[in-house]
Amino acid sequence: MKVSAPTAEMSGVVQRLLLAHGARYDTRLGEADWRAAPVRLVVDETEGARFPPGDWLVLPWDSKRADKLESWLSKAASQGRRLPRYTVLVTSLGHVAEAWLVALGERLGTQMIAVQVATGTLTGPADMSAALGPVFDRDARKALQAVNPLDHLCATGDPRDRVVFIERLRRSSSGAVVTRGLIAMNVLIYVAMLLVSGFDLFGGFSLETLTIAGADVYGLTVGDRQWWRLLACVFLHANLIHIAMNMWALHALGETAERLFGSAMFTALYVLAGLGGSVASLAFTLAGDPSMPSVGASGAVFGVMGGLMGFVLRQRGTVPPSVYRGLTRSGVLFTGLNVAIGFSMPSIDNAAHLGGLVTGLVCGLLMSRALPPAPQPSLGSRVAASALVFGALAAAFATL
Repeated sequence: MKVSAPTAEMSGVVQRLLLAHGARYDTRLGEADWRAAPVRLVVDETEGARFPPGDWLVLPWDSKRADKLESWLSKAASQGRRLPRYTVLVTSLGHVAEAWLVALGERLGTQMIAVQVATGTLTGPADMSAALGPVFDRDARKALQAVNPLDHLCATGDPRDRVVFIERLRRSSSGAVVTRGLIAMNVLIYVAMLLVSGFDLFGGFSLETLTIAGADVYGLTVGDRQWWRLLACVFLHANLIHIAMNMWALHALGETAERLFGSAMFTALYVLAGLGGSVASLAFTLAGDPSMPSVGASGAVFGVMGGLMGFVLRQRGTVPPSVYRGLTRSGVLFTGLNVAIGFSMPSIDNAAHLGGLVTGLVCGLLMSRALPPAPQPSLGSRVAASALVFGALAAAFATL
């Protein structure tokens, strides 16, 4: 339903006033439409509360047809959930007759009051009029600007509601800076290798070039104990298609994972998954050919997918069912498809993929958190979990 800008603005003022006096949202709410959409709020019973306790509907409405309003309210009441005890009709149209408002409220089982923007008046029960009076007071409205409805939604909304979850996810990190930084680092290293090797954009790099640059090679990483290759190889790519596919997957998965885990723990997840992929590659693929190099971020990317799966398993009680099903389905499809492709193409290192996936899954189970403003696990416990995974990988490498 379309409403005018003055109506939408007044609807926002009414919501802010209710929130400022202890109300909480009981409805879906979005960044773009929270002023213009009908919303439900709940006022709990407290001593000295300004507003009567119960559920409230704030309904911005600019249609001139009274029958259309009654039809909308009747439909809302017939969809298995009764109308709220109190309905605030916000409108910029002409005068709303009190007798009609009272009669409509009685038929539908709700107490109604009209906030008439054009005339600056309230029509309805005296107690509701007294409670909503500040919406026309300039100083009161200015003070209410400090009330942020989306902050209230994050603090009081059900985290399993998709809109609440997405808003918390959006606010949990200022931006996916680590994901973008990792993509930039991989691309810059690839460009630097192109410049050094003669800029053969589509031909790819020779095995010798990759080995010199830091590829994971059993004879060097294990034989000569050049352990730095375990991580260096994660930032190297054999050709343009290789880096393009890995960076596309990292972009698709990384931004969500970084917001779920936080930037610091996402960095730890990525690095540990990359190391896990390298160790698995050494143990199950490269041991058979000590001079064969292995490169690529795919083990770390698989680890990000594993981390997402670990997160939804550990935090299932704080994840909306639709998000849980979507991430689980995507994880199974992503893993199954890539492993199937890996078995069909000898050049793909499935051991690195699965090693990264398992490492990421363990990290997701150990390092996940409910999104703020829910209570957060201590930084020490998450660092200890990271150290535990790193210790396990170091022990596995020591056995090679």
